[in-house]
Amino acid sequence: MTTRSKRSLRVEAQDALVRGTMATVFRARDWELLEAIAATVEADAPIEMAATDPAMYVTLRAAITRFHLKGWSNMTAERVRQVAGRAS
Repeated sequence: MTTRSKRSLRVEAQDALVRGTMATVFRARDWELLEAIAATVEADAPIEMAATDPAMYVTLRAAITRFHLKGWSNMTAERVRQVAGRAS
């Protein structure tokens, strides 16, 4: 397990979502990042971001939509914790 700050983990999770690299993260078995990705999707794009950074809001919303359309919806933060616990 790596020691990432909450902020860097959030930024990495958003980047992975936007780039669509969940499969790569999954193959690397980076459970911490997978959980952060799932938590980001569950929380959805913060509505405040629409006013403060509209371009990022639109980009993140589109990435979350693609996440669901590609069939990753079953990857919840709770499910990642369960799988990671079994893998450890």
